[in-house]
Amino acid sequence: MSDTGEIIRSGALTTVTDLLKTLAGPAFEEFGAILGDKAKVYRLKNFIKTAQKSKQILDEAGLKPGSVPSRLLLPIIENCSVEDNDELQERWAGLLASASQESDSLSPSFVETLKQLTPREAKYLDYVFAQSSKGQKKGPTKDDQIPYGILGTTGGAPAGALETYERLGLIRRDYAVSLDNRAYGFSSKNLEAALGDIESALDSLDAEVKHAFCFTAYALSFVKACRGPRKQ
Repeated sequence: MSDTGEIIRSGALTTVTDLLKTLAGPAFEEFGAILGDKAKVYRLKNFIKTAQKSKQILDEAGLKPGSVPSRLLLPIIENCSVEDNDELQERWAGLLASASQESDSLSPSFVETLKQLTPREAKYLDYVFAQSSKGQKKGPTKDDQIPYGILGTTGGAPAGALETYERLGLIRRDYAVSLDNRAYGFSSKNLEAALGDIESALDSLDAEVKHAFCFTAYALSFVKACRGPRKQ
């Protein structure tokens, strides 16, 4: 029996088709093309796995799938059907589940962001997000700083990940200028000497520009959307 035949026999295709009918609404026939003969078997398998994970996320949250606009549903289906990595499938499933609940507020740019992340980059982003959330009941705010040690060069982010995050608008650099100087006291009784001390002090200032990486508000919304809705 062919792979497609095994999928049909297992009943997985029927379950996913029912879910897709709910998500797509009137546009089901258009989106259903991915289940047709022209679709590669591996794409069909990937989509089924992702859809099943999405349904599980919604079930665990006690939610029912809602209609998803075509501008979100089509690119999600197109991209998740070519993804066979479990780490990324989980995030596509979360994004699909989120889209079924937040169709009017979910940014279509999340699809473009997710498709440009490698499995390691996606996993590390979640790790840093979790670390910055520790000790905070409501999670990090839009200005929450990523712990610097986590982003160190040894044992830190995958090669090139920080550049990718920055390019995608997930992190930003906050700059600060530090001055390495000693304190000076001045007496009004000797103004001329005091002014001389001030001039010497200014000449001795050693300014250093430092930066720290921070999550953007976009990153926080993106990570939460890729996790999917949680039970209230």
